[in-house]
Amino acid sequence: MFVDAANRPLGTVAVTANQATRSILVSVPKAALGQPGTGWVFTVALHGQDGFSTDQARGFAPTPQPFLFGLCAPGGTSPICGIDPGTAPKVTDTVTPAGVDQATELNPIPGPATLHGVPVP
Repeated sequence: MFVDAANRPLGTVAVTANQATRSILVSVPKAALGQPGTGWVFTVALHGQDGFSTDQARGFAPTPQPFLFGLCAPGGTSPICGIDPGTAPKVTDTVTPAGVDQATELNPIPGPATLHGVPVP
């Protein structure tokens, strides 16, 4: 989904995977971005799609299940293994600004995760 802060669709997204470089390129319509400049902030959240849930984002279970991400591997002992899977942030990857650790940013234990975007210089 490519949406603005009010969850309004901004256009079609094209996704290309490159196994050789182990990268994924996501292209969005340039017109949907306007004229980014100093002071703009881009926040990117990647997650798995589930066409059956209301938000179309794949949910979590304590351990991996068919059609659900797992908070932990079976037998895991990390503190995150004990949280309610419904409170896990539906983000599997994000781009963080300099000095911000992704694991800290996505950790729901101290409270709801808040993504911090990357500012345009």
